[in-house]
Amino acid sequence: MPSLETETLILEDCHLKALDAVPLCVTITDYSEPPKNIWANASYLSTVGVSFDAFVSQDVLSRLDAEEKERWKARYQKVQVERQMLIEKDIVPAGKENISVEAIYGPASVKRIAKDGQAGETIECVMTVRWPLDIRRQLEENTKYMTSLLECSPYPLCFFTFDGHLITCNPAAVGVFGKTIWLQSDIFGMSERERRGLNDQVPAISSSGSFSIERTERRTAYENMMEALSEEGSSYEVDLPIKRENEDGTSELWYCRIFAQRQKDPFTGEPIIMISHQDVTNLRKVECELGRLEMSEHTRQHIVKQHDSDVAGSLMVLLGEDWNFLYDGGTMSDARSDGEGDGDGTPRSLESTVSANSAGLSSKPMQLQGLRACLERADDWDFNVFDLEREADGLPLQVLCWHVFMKHNLIEEFHLDQVKFVNFLRTIESGHSDNPYHNATHVADVVQSMHCLLVKGGVGKFVGKLEILAGLLASCIHDFEHRGFNNDFLVKTQDDWAIDSNDKSPNESHHLSSSFRILRQPECNFLHQMPQAQQAHLRKLVIDMVMATDMGEHMAIVSKLKSDLQKRLENPDDDIGSDPPDALKTLILQGAIKVADIGHLYADHEVHIQWSERLEEEMWRQGDVEKQREMKISFLMDREKPGVTKSQPGFVDFVVRPLFDTWCACFPESKVLLERIDRNYEYWKSKEKEHHDNKA
Repeated sequence: MPSLETETLILEDCHLKALDAVPLCVTITDYSEPPKNIWANASYLSTVGVSFDAFVSQDVLSRLDAEEKERWKARYQKVQVERQMLIEKDIVPAGKENISVEAIYGPASVKRIAKDGQAGETIECVMTVRWPLDIRRQLEENTKYMTSLLECSPYPLCFFTFDGHLITCNPAAVGVFGKTIWLQSDIFGMSERERRGLNDQVPAISSSGSFSIERTERRTAYENMMEALSEEGSSYEVDLPIKRENEDGTSELWYCRIFAQRQKDPFTGEPIIMISHQDVTNLRKVECELGRLEMSEHTRQHIVKQHDSDVAGSLMVLLGEDWNFLYDGGTMSDARSDGEGDGDGTPRSLESTVSANSAGLSSKPMQLQGLRACLERADDWDFNVFDLEREADGLPLQVLCWHVFMKHNLIEEFHLDQVKFVNFLRTIESGHSDNPYHNATHVADVVQSMHCLLVKGGVGKFVGKLEILAGLLASCIHDFEHRGFNNDFLVKTQDDWAIDSNDKSPNESHHLSSSFRILRQPECNFLHQMPQAQQAHLRKLVIDMVMATDMGEHMAIVSKLKSDLQKRLENPDDDIGSDPPDALKTLILQGAIKVADIGHLYADHEVHIQWSERLEEEMWRQGDVEKQREMKISFLMDREKPGVTKSQPGFVDFVVRPLFDTWCACFPESKVLLERIDRNYEYWKSKEKEHHDNKA
């Protein structure tokens, strides 16, 4: 009989009530002569099959043989007299059977309360806790099983309570996360904003008295897991993108596969969560590529059935198939082979591309080579969108949008429907008029600039995948169905667009409403698998961004960038971190699309000149209409007077530079843009000086 020194346990009625709820068998007995039972909990009474009154009135010694009486006296001496603890194997009668138990005998004092409420006598006694051995063996097996899992798993493996506290983990988990591991922040990679309201550790209300819960993919996955694990024996699995911070201060995105299973704590019997955490980044790359190939074939076959001639042939090349498949066998041989195209040699449709490339299948390698070479430069500030226009069959918007969406892994990330996405891009591109400036090529240029700002301009470190999707989608639709007239003209002429928008940014309002009507069409709704809450957030971001492209809002946006972003970034005590609040993310995206919308200002000189001349021609065309309608011709829109190309220095000084000075102060990675703007600015200053010298 092993014995241990221990302190006497002092029990009052409140303690006895608590012991009555314990699932183990607990009894209290006075071992002094004559021995008598004092108390037993409900579990013991139920196991033995006696009432409380029968238990306390039992003649304790009458049922014992001589050997058991000697053990009884030894317990009395060791426990009740010498105040030590004993551990023994014992037998408890349970109906017609006996149960083998492990019994722990410890000294105790029970304080009785008299009927009048005054403190009564204190009885020195022995408290016995009996633990059924079959349950103990089961617990030992469970513990052994869990220990084996922890030791053998090559992946991080942890056990958590349901409120997210770590119980234990294996060495692999310590190697990845350190000794302190939290279910929400470490395993699911949630920031403080994402964790708001999930438990008491994260305040539900900020110091300002309000907050907004950020419904991200990680938080949604966590909530789905907790709901799935509500039943006994349930499990849950999910793959999540998590940002991992490197020692050099940089971060990278990796995918982890989280497998969770509901278990039972071997000691308390309470439910716990077993979590396996596996890095599946490389596996996801392989799965993504296989999925891309499968979906590309599905997309190709779907478009083949439609026989659409306004789908860019080069987009079909990106999908892994020559554009010639769009035509039935005999049609190709009957196609024109005289090399006709637009006057500038740039084909404007798939049909003209077929004519210009009558060599048939032999032209595919050349087309693929030129297209790929062009798209490889899409990450560069000196990207030439006119090269893409030529290589993409005159339909650059479809090709570039597909390329950057794939580059950012958005199609796989948000389960976008590829067929419907192609339909959407085709419809959006065909909805652009052949204006000199506000056309599909300009929109493709803005998409490319937005992409660059995200990947190398510093914006990417402040936004997540949903904001990236919003930024590229807003850029894609920001001038949809533009007719070449500015907002002032639409308001003055009481155009339908102005009436529909109540004179509030009529162009931008129409770009948005008409684009969302296209997106609402079943054949174009590539977002149909996205959760409604996420769609609503995406829509709000897109609306806020496109409305910011109204030049009437220019100074207001610049002012907000200065006050709400630049000052905060320059304040060492204001740590925005890598996860700024939603309002700040929106402001960053608004600034980004404004920078991208006038991105030709930092383009290579020849490209910038071409865009400037196109803008001048478009403004002159509006002036022609104003003159025809006997309206006052707007500033810089009279063909008979100097146009935009003669006023570029002033435009840069008063409009462009305030935006870019603020932007580059916030995002030092974009400072090269100011240098490129200055080079083009010097050209216009020299032209201005030359003009004044000639007049003199």
